[in-house]
Amino acid sequence: MNQDLEKLISLHDLDVMIEDLSTDDIRNQEELLGLSTDDALAELRTLREKFCESINKRYLALYRQLSGHYGNAVVPALQGRCSGCLTRLPTAMCSSPDRNEHVRTCPTCGRVIYWAD
Repeated sequence: MNQDLEKLISLHDLDVMIEDLSTDDIRNQEELLGLSTDDALAELRTLREKFCESINKRYLALYRQLSGHYGNAVVPALQGRCSGCLTRLPTAMCSSPDRNEHVRTCPTCGRVIYWAD
C-alpha cells in the first residue's frame, strides 16, 4: 500500500479516536469509572500534530478540506462503491491491480478512497 495513503488512513483513525473521546457519553463514563480522558485526549492530539508533519503537504491540505466539508475524508471502497457517497466507482479504477499504490479520490465526492481487500 502507498505510504501516503497509509498515513491518511491513520490520520483519519486518530481523528475518529479524538472525536470519540471528546463526546459527552465518554465523559459521563469517565466519572463512573474514574478514568481520565483529558490525558488521553492530550496525548492523541500531540501524536496527531507530530504525525501531520510527516504527511505530504498536498495530501494534508486535501484531507483538511475534505474533513471540513464531509467530516470523513478517507473512506473504503466496498463492493465497487465509494462508502462515502455510495456512487459506483469506474470499473477500471476498481479492477486496477495497483489500486492502493496511489492516493485516489472518488470521482463524485472527492473523498480519498482505499480498498481493504
